[in-house]
Amino acid sequence: MVEGNVEEVSPEVQAQTLGELLNSVAALKKSGLLGLLNYLAEKSDDTFLTVADDPVLMRLAGLLATLGRGIEKVDGTQYAKAKMAVEDLTNCAFNALGNVDVSKPRKLGLLGLTRALGDPDVSQGLGILLDIAKGLGACARSKKSQ
Repeated sequence: MVEGNVEEVSPEVQAQTLGELLNSVAALKKSGLLGLLNYLAEKSDDTFLTVADDPVLMRLAGLLATLGRGIEKVDGTQYAKAKMAVEDLTNCAFNALGNVDVSKPRKLGLLGLTRALGDPDVSQGLGILLDIAKGLGACARSKKSQ
C-alpha cells in the first residue's frame, strides 16, 4: 500500500479498522489458532514444503478443515468447556500412555475385570468414557432425526 492512501482515510475509519483488527486477533487467540499461525509463520519454509509434498499431511489438513467447520457450529460456552476438557484429557492420556508398556501382554479374564472395576482410577476412567459415549450417542441420534 502507498502511504498517501493511509493519510486520506479519516481517523474514525482508521480507529474502526484497528478495532476490527484487534477483535480478529483476540478471536484467533481465544480459538487457539493464533498460536498455530505463529508456529506456521516461524516454520513457514519447512512446514509448507513438507505439507505440500506429503499426501498424508494433505489429507490431515483436509480433515482439520472439516473439524474446523464442525467446531464453528458449537455454542461458545460449550466450546470453552470442551477446550478445557480436551486439554485436561490430553494431559491425562499422554501421562497414562507414557506409563504403559505395550510389550507386556495382559490377559484379563472375568474375575480380573471385576477386580479392576473396583479400582477407583479404572472406575473414574470408565465413567469419563461412558459420559463421552452418552453425549456422542445423543448427538448422533439427534442428527438422525433431522
